[in-house]
Amino acid sequence: MTSHGRRAGWWAAGVVAVAGFLGALGLWRWTLTADPVTRAKRAYEQGDWRSAADALRASFATDTGRGADPEALRVYARALARLGRDEAAAAIFGGRLDRTAWEAEDKFLIGMTLVRTGKLEAALEVWQTAMKEGADQPELLDHLGRLAFRLQRLDQSAEAARRLARHDAWQARGQFLLGQVQAVIDNPTGAADALRQALDRDPGARGAPFDAAFYRRMLARNLLRLGRAAEAREQLEALVPQSVPSQAEANEDVEAYWLLSRAHLQQGRIAAAADALAHSGSYGADHRLLAEPSPYVGSARCASCHPEIHRAYDGTRHTRSFHHEGGLLGLPIPDRPLEDPDDPKVTHTIKRKDQHIEVHTQAGDCVFKLVVAYAFGTRGRYLTMIGRDEEANYRALRLSYYHTEAGSGWGRTSGDVGRSDTIDDIRGQKVDVRDGVVRCLYCHVTQPRDYRDPPPEGGPGPEARDPGIGCERCHGPGAHHVQAIQKDFADRAIINLASAPAETVVAACADCHIVGSRPVIEGAREDPKFARSPGLTLTFSRCYTDSGGGMSCLTCHDPHGEAEHSASFYEAKCLRCHTRQANAPVPAPTGRRTTCPVNPARACLGCHMPKVPFPDLHTSLTDHYIRVRRP
Repeated sequence: MTSHGRRAGWWAAGVVAVAGFLGALGLWRWTLTADPVTRAKRAYEQGDWRSAADALRASFATDTGRGADPEALRVYARALARLGRDEAAAAIFGGRLDRTAWEAEDKFLIGMTLVRTGKLEAALEVWQTAMKEGADQPELLDHLGRLAFRLQRLDQSAEAARRLARHDAWQARGQFLLGQVQAVIDNPTGAADALRQALDRDPGARGAPFDAAFYRRMLARNLLRLGRAAEAREQLEALVPQSVPSQAEANEDVEAYWLLSRAHLQQGRIAAAADALAHSGSYGADHRLLAEPSPYVGSARCASCHPEIHRAYDGTRHTRSFHHEGGLLGLPIPDRPLEDPDDPKVTHTIKRKDQHIEVHTQAGDCVFKLVVAYAFGTRGRYLTMIGRDEEANYRALRLSYYHTEAGSGWGRTSGDVGRSDTIDDIRGQKVDVRDGVVRCLYCHVTQPRDYRDPPPEGGPGPEARDPGIGCERCHGPGAHHVQAIQKDFADRAIINLASAPAETVVAACADCHIVGSRPVIEGAREDPKFARSPGLTLTFSRCYTDSGGGMSCLTCHDPHGEAEHSASFYEAKCLRCHTRQANAPVPAPTGRRTTCPVNPARACLGCHMPKVPFPDLHTSLTDHYIRVRRP
């Protein structure tokens, strides 16, 4: 380099140095002279929340008037919330700032203070309100989506996830969450699509709460549900060694090996399926109530191998408690308008019309119409119809049909009694709909998503032809089981409750046989109205808790047959344990047993499991909370 070039280089370096010095000096002077609120905002935007809080705290101390400045208070409260000083932040947000002026950032941080103090429902409400008002802050949407998922508000979680995925930097995170939601609501197509998009964008799941293996397993599980075994194998083989692994290596991801065994089974690769199953260890045994990630086949397919069980089950109320489409037309309907039981000025006319049932409710000059979509219950006991009104809302009809030994009739629908009689409610209470599925469907059909509105992609599966609750509701989707039987695969690939622990069996039955909130029922165990929840109240009984895991719903009930109605049948069950006979056979339950001092041979049920009248249902139900009842 020439001396001239060196001098030019030194000159340029000097200019840069001087410029840097002057810039630093300017920044220093700006820091000293800028308004404290401006300095605090800049620090907050840069993530230096402590400096933001310190700048304003010092400003408040020297300028007492600034403590009334809303903008200064807002930045200070935000910085305190970011620092985890929830009580101080909440005092400013709630007491010194106008709630109507809260911005999206404020609402996000208010929600965070509520979450950290355990007020989850309140936090969700704040965030949900902000989203409805148009807040589109990614941080808020992310936390809202995850909290709603935690609280099982899946519609809200899905909406937040979709909006989050519109932000480029957050797209994968939103798709990962959406995939989780869709998997939980049993939408394998939606779950697979969302998870694949997320993994394509972020293969390492660096921006997600869980690792990539978690999401690949979830994607594979949903692909298997759709019968797309080759795609599932592609995801799973990325998680397991390609050579024959050692047992130690296999234990690192036994779930992936178990799922891989199902992918091979779907493709008829039995040797490979057996090999993968061998390396899955005890995963299957440890998750025996986990439904197979398999397509459905429908109860008619089960009947070909299990004809006797199918015939017995076909006559139970489980298969007769759901009615839709043409099945609605055979239900009993009144031959004249019905006077409302609580308002004689209101009438309800139920009639068949054009291959469906319509309900017209007349209140004065107003006439409301419902078109019946479903009916739940049985003709010989109690039936409630669900219809859609003019605004496409689902409603439970105001009146339900009942049948007793004394006769039949129409009365105020259970669950509607005691509610308000506004002009909106007079035609029936609105029914909760989640992700397009009417809530009541969950416990009355094999697969609720088959009745989704709008219909699921690809239409309903073969299980939709089940008359009500089919085999696969309790045993899980059956395509893998059919393949396993045909190929003589060691793992029968089906849920078998008969071999499951008592606690597992009761949990499976309780999935539907509980009406109400578990915490509420547990807090008021003696309340007779909870006889409608035998899946939980049975577990309060000493017969259950002292049985050493020997007592479950199957101890007295055959799930494949209609319930027995003879008291002597059930008393014989009681006397298997509670007897004075020294040579009585030892039953399955273990633990301490006592003999009734009042009547050790009969009449057990009248005292210990009495019938509880439910006037709204026009029937009585057995109380499964077995106990000595004190006056």
